[in-house]
Amino acid sequence: MFTVEKAGAALIHVEIGGRITAEEMSQGLDTLLPMIAGMQDAAMRMVYHDVGLPELGAVMEEMKRLPQLFGALGHVKRVAVLSDAKWIRDMAELEGMVLPGTTIRGFPTGETASAEQFLSGEPLDDPMDDENFPV
Repeated sequence: MFTVEKAGAALIHVEIGGRITAEEMSQGLDTLLPMIAGMQDAAMRMVYHDVGLPELGAVMEEMKRLPQLFGALGHVKRVAVLSDAKWIRDMAELEGMVLPGTTIRGFPTGETASAEQFLSGEPLDDPMDDENFPV
């Protein structure tokens, strides 16, 4: 599953779950790319659940559209990734380190309020990620 919807004037909601097929990837990107292009200083809320490895065709579909994706991400300033899988949140934040002008932050699924606060640009109540605290 890969669904995309406009959730506000400058907010996009993306939901990803299960094993994504090439057709789902194509349809999702067909919806997402023009939606982002029509926005300035957009925010994106991405929810991942029960994620499986995508089909090879889905990966190929994403790869052939990477130039468009990178161009579109220039319109997105903040991305909140909600997932119970810590590796997904960590990978998203790693991507954020290499995308200039876009801040990506991962949140456990239950922290929707914190994710919304982040997307609105408000400072978070507790910016420390206790899960990564070394002691």
